[in-house]
Amino acid sequence: MDLIRILIGLLLVTWRSSVVFAHADPSSCARLATMLAPCVGYISGQQPSRPSNFCCSSVKNLKGMMKTKDDRVVICNCVKQAISVIKFDPKRIPLLPEKCDINDIQLPPVDKDYDCEKTKLVHMEVL
Repeated sequence: MDLIRILIGLLLVTWRSSVVFAHADPSSCARLATMLAPCVGYISGQQPSRPSNFCCSSVKNLKGMMKTKDDRVVICNCVKQAISVIKFDPKRIPLLPEKCDINDIQLPPVDKDYDCEKTKLVHMEVL
């Protein structure tokens, strides 16, 4: 729980106006970090088998925010900023949709070196 507070606090301190959702609703990376905080246990390996229900709910909400390429790039950069303060396994990020039974989203293995401009963060339309 202290890790989550540190993560949220750091984001609130380091948040810059240039990192604001242009098209998505919520309007800041700090809000996104708060929303995704329940996933920290899973991506850090503290919950090895399955993300919490709260995490899965957050991933579903994230899916709804990814309407445009710009949204996806900004979200990716926010995630990149948020996870920079925790120890985690980037290979666990792409597993979130599968583990949460969300079939129409793909998440990349974001880490400090990931180029969000070339993001593969995809919201796939279901036919």
